[in-house]
Amino acid sequence: MAKNNTGKGSYFRYLFFILMLTQILDTYATLYPGVIPSAIAGEFLSGLLPDVQNSIMAFASGLVTIGMAFLFVSQYLSDRLGRRKMLGITVCGIALASLGMFLSINYVMYMIFVFFLYFFFSSDIWLIYINEEVESNKRAFYSNIVLMAGLFGAVTMVIFRFIFIKGSNPFWRGMTFFPMIFGILLCIIIFLTLKEPSQYRMMKESGSFESRSFKEDIKSIFRIENRKPYLFLLLIIFLRGGSSIYLTLFEKYINDVGTLSQDQVTSIFFLTIFTVLIAYGLNGFLADRIGRKPLLYLWFSLAPISVVIWVFGALNVAIAYGIVMFGYALSHIAYWGSIGILRLITIETLPTDRRGTGIGFRSLIGAIGGTIGLISSSAVILSLGLGLTFIIFVMGNLVVIPIAVIFLKETKGVELSEIK
Repeated sequence: MAKNNTGKGSYFRYLFFILMLTQILDTYATLYPGVIPSAIAGEFLSGLLPDVQNSIMAFASGLVTIGMAFLFVSQYLSDRLGRRKMLGITVCGIALASLGMFLSINYVMYMIFVFFLYFFFSSDIWLIYINEEVESNKRAFYSNIVLMAGLFGAVTMVIFRFIFIKGSNPFWRGMTFFPMIFGILLCIIIFLTLKEPSQYRMMKESGSFESRSFKEDIKSIFRIENRKPYLFLLLIIFLRGGSSIYLTLFEKYINDVGTLSQDQVTSIFFLTIFTVLIAYGLNGFLADRIGRKPLLYLWFSLAPISVVIWVFGALNVAIAYGIVMFGYALSHIAYWGSIGILRLITIETLPTDRRGTGIGFRSLIGAIGGTIGLISSSAVILSLGLGLTFIIFVMGNLVVIPIAVIFLKETKGVELSEIK
């Protein structure tokens, strides 16, 4: 059984290390487009008024989030082709999309390659890997260890930002160096050295994977025993995606307000990285003890509070640095904490032969929510500006709490092999 591999044997330790490296790359790729929008606007959209720039960037960001729909394909294919192949492909895709961003000569070209980057980051295939290798009472622990390792990706991103985003002539292309080089090397290592996770191999070898068409595969995820909780989980993912503009254009808002220097903004990114350990630590320590749902309530309550703090705090010159740092740290804690819990609940709701497909469909719904939220926010920005738009949209997080209380199923302690 998969549980016998937990913490035993050199291969498990090696696999665990490679998955941590994967999360480092994934975290970097997820974050770095969001810390350079003022540099992108300065190069490609100079001459336009700030609110016009912001509206264009929100609209374009909404369009490129459609790229996250490909996550559905990659996660679906992880059921069909295997976890290892799709893990390697997603890592290689991050590298190639970053190369395209580096070579961009105008805003449209740049956003096209951001679109391709969205195909591959946050694929969650590493999470399927680790959860199919460990016993039920250690899934949150091991998952959050990998997530904590991903903080090195965030630290690396901040170091590169300190180096390349300075003064009036930032070299934003330098931010693509790490994912280009590290991604190609890691892709080669994955294809040459990893095996499929044990539970997936057992399912394949036993012949218990059903042979279904793509259409039947999609229908099958709505025929599971946990159909109702899964449907409401999709609604929560949609609402969360639609409220996330505050993460996409945080740096642009702070730059427009003008109370902080670029070095101060970079230091905020750096210092808030370590506060995310609070989210991972609480998830890892408490999720297997008190359950998944109480932590979900915490993270979705904290998100709107945090945004209100830094939106208004940035307007006060005397205290802007401290207040923005505190509020943005809370935003990151809430964001990454909610990601971890929603990932766990999704995995623990779906049977093994439909896990990749179901997680992929979850990603598709999140991408649709993000697209609708960003595109609709572009019109609101023109009349209300970025700050108030952030506050209006982030309030969607509060709607999640009663939905979770009433309709979500607590999945603590569920045996993955027993899910039907």
